[in-house]
Amino acid sequence: MTKYIIRRLLLMVPVLLGISLLNFSLYLNAPGDPVSIMLNPLLMQEAGGGVGQARVTEEMIEAAKERLGLNDPWTVQYVRWLSNVLRGDFGNSFINPEPVSDVIGRALWPTLQINLVALLLSTIIGLSIGILQAVFQYSWFDYIASFVSFFYISMPGFFLALLAIFIFAIKLGWLPAAGYQTVGIEPTFQDHLRYMILPTMVLALGGAPGLMRYTRTAMLEVIHQPYITTGHAKGLRPRTVMMRHAFRNTLIPVLTTLGSRLPLLISGSVIVEQIFDWPGMGQASLRATFGRDYPVLMGLIIMSSLITLIAILITDVAYTLVDPRIRLD
Repeated sequence: MTKYIIRRLLLMVPVLLGISLLNFSLYLNAPGDPVSIMLNPLLMQEAGGGVGQARVTEEMIEAAKERLGLNDPWTVQYVRWLSNVLRGDFGNSFINPEPVSDVIGRALWPTLQINLVALLLSTIIGLSIGILQAVFQYSWFDYIASFVSFFYISMPGFFLALLAIFIFAIKLGWLPAAGYQTVGIEPTFQDHLRYMILPTMVLALGGAPGLMRYTRTAMLEVIHQPYITTGHAKGLRPRTVMMRHAFRNTLIPVLTTLGSRLPLLISGSVIVEQIFDWPGMGQASLRATFGRDYPVLMGLIIMSSLITLIAILITDVAYTLVDPRIRLD
């Protein structure tokens, strides 16, 4: 097991290099010029805000590109960026003169807050209801749960977010519509929790139905196996048969679904964060995309790719814990 984990960790290095090389070349060759986005607000500020008092010249654009190193071939820029990354320096943001690590660090915790809680809630709801659906197949509970799951699966995430704002913030007035905390008051956990509820609820309801359907299907395949019938025939309690034998084998395909959802902790809430004005990775990635902020985009790509590779490794290791027949050599 230890050798397998070490080998997988070493294989992550060339994979990350390939991902970074591909994305770096795509970003630098994509349409758009970050310099023009940077210069216009700066010049207007220096001109005192008067329209027409300052004009961007070609000399200014070329000087800014030379200062940022954008005139060099993209291969030279990539080698320079990679050498800095190997020293722990992801560069500075083009939009704001601050390190990329500060931009990502400031946005990472708010994103993890809502996504970790949403992942926990959606897993509990999806597994619990999916198992009950399989145990009580074709009952009224199974039909109602299937209808609700199909309803949420077919509903776009942005519509669910807007619907939640309309009901709980506008009509009922129970929760704030958007934001991270109330402006002008001392930050408290209770106040912050009120702002977390709606985006977390939308993310949890968006992830639970798919896991619910997947768990139901996997559980139905297991409970009709001969060894489950044998367990009932031996007089074992139904709860023991379902939880110790059926559910444990059901976890093998379900783990694949859970493993694929771990990378969404970083990149899966872009729309929700934008709608609820949540200052997380989603908003940071959108600002970097619109501003052609290549250093921030590369930092986000490397972090998302690393989390994805680690999630796959964790899923593979979890298989051996659930099913001892699986060996990782």
